[in-house]
Amino acid sequence: MVTSSISPAQVESAVHRYWKILMEKSTGELGQLYRYDSLVFNPFAQRPESGPVSAARKEREYFTDATKFRAEVGTITVQLLADNIAVATYSFRWHASRMEAKALGKTFDKAVREGRGTQVFVLTPEGELKVVHEHLSDIWRDEGK
Repeated sequence: MVTSSISPAQVESAVHRYWKILMEKSTGELGQLYRYDSLVFNPFAQRPESGPVSAARKEREYFTDATKFRAEVGTITVQLLADNIAVATYSFRWHASRMEAKALGKTFDKAVREGRGTQVFVLTPEGELKVVHEHLSDIWRDEGK
């Protein structure tokens, strides 16, 4: 059944799915969350990326066999802007251990201890929620070493 309007529960579910994909390293699924023309700001990035490019980079960095990725999401606040547009805001923290720096032959850890997330979702005509804008920022991070 295709729905014509977004519910807060759908948005909360989409946010949790995003983080679950990262933790379970579900290859190929992260890119499906973004609309082709989406824009993403990440805590460690120097400039914005398109959603598909951001998803591919995250898979390359965090989906190695040795890397362990764990995340926690705080309370999600959903604002419905229109029948087909919603904004989710929440706090988060994550830790990635044993990331690989192949060129150096080393592993390292990386973390955002206190972060804030904003994701703007649009409901497609097919009834899917897609991220059109994402801003993940940090107020306390551990740089990769």
